[in-house]
Amino acid sequence: MNKSLITVCLLLLSAVTSGCWNLKETNQLAIVIGGGLDINQDGRLEVSSQIAIPAGLGGPDTGPNKKRSFVVVSATGKDFMDAGQNIQTQLSRTLFYAHRQTILIGQRMAEQGMNKYLDMVVRNPKSEMRSVIFVVKDGTAKDILETEPVFDPLISTALGSVQMALGMKPFYYREFLCESRPKGGSVLLPAISIQASAKRFNYAGAAVLNKENALKLVGFLKPEESYYANWIKGRQRALIVSTSGKQNNGSISLRAQGLKSHIKVVKDSNGMRLHIQLSGTGDIVENNSSLDPSLAKDLRTIEKNMSKEAEQAVVKLIQKAQKQYKAEFFGIARHVHNKYPREWKSLQKDWNETFSKLPITVEVHLRYQDPGQTNSSI
Repeated sequence: MNKSLITVCLLLLSAVTSGCWNLKETNQLAIVIGGGLDINQDGRLEVSSQIAIPAGLGGPDTGPNKKRSFVVVSATGKDFMDAGQNIQTQLSRTLFYAHRQTILIGQRMAEQGMNKYLDMVVRNPKSEMRSVIFVVKDGTAKDILETEPVFDPLISTALGSVQMALGMKPFYYREFLCESRPKGGSVLLPAISIQASAKRFNYAGAAVLNKENALKLVGFLKPEESYYANWIKGRQRALIVSTSGKQNNGSISLRAQGLKSHIKVVKDSNGMRLHIQLSGTGDIVENNSSLDPSLAKDLRTIEKNMSKEAEQAVVKLIQKAQKQYKAEFFGIARHVHNKYPREWKSLQKDWNETFSKLPITVEVHLRYQDPGQTNSSI
């Protein structure tokens, strides 16, 4: 009888003491949906957090009395966690990072180097690794977090969608870590800028960070250049390619899909050389030229001209990477490492410099699947 009583007591005690004893209710949490890292005018680290306001997220009210869907709180500190603790002093709820969707890096911070600020995101178990990451061109992360998007209630949601709308694969923080850890080369991060007058953001191309120099900012690529760079890297899913219109007195535009990239690395007695082959198929979405895509001869001319102009754009981009920036951000290092692992041990330390001297050839093939609803220009 005593044994049975003891067993029942132990079961009751375990039921009482087990469970989520340290659980915090939603109304006790400040849910961080966006984070920003800046270096302020005094040279100190400034951390900004965009915090959701649930009362402003529900309901379709768009009148003057509509509550804001977020608030941005910022503070300075010795490092990320110290600044986060200083942010916490301004809030009555506990900061909760597990739903963060965006990490923004101000240009001044990117210029000083990102390498020493990676540890917190990796080490903190509550940090969300699927956050999209952007570098803010000519501005601060705090300014972007305070903008109000056109369609979405939160800037973090909008930034997560802008890359997909442009035909790219979203670039998450976990991918940034995977690319930044191996030695040699550079990392390409998407960039945005702010329209101060309209308080809106623009996709501004891409930022080049040098892995061989503490992930410091080397420079920016224009939006069109970033599309081709992502095509080479295999991160561009779709792209509008247009001719200049100089030939045949009119431009032609193709919505290219199924973009593919093949990088061939060859090493012989003459040294190492690279060949980049890009391909894609799509539909004609605009034809302002005198060429008729329904005619086989004209169709071949269109494909040839379109491929040639895209090829010239890629060649200019590679020259910019080799001569101006001396930074390899196309993911070529991975191909060299896979094919020549022994040689890579000696190449990885100064890979950017080696890349800047390599002979590179480019080949682009664009094909049309559908001439469109019209043949020659209307």
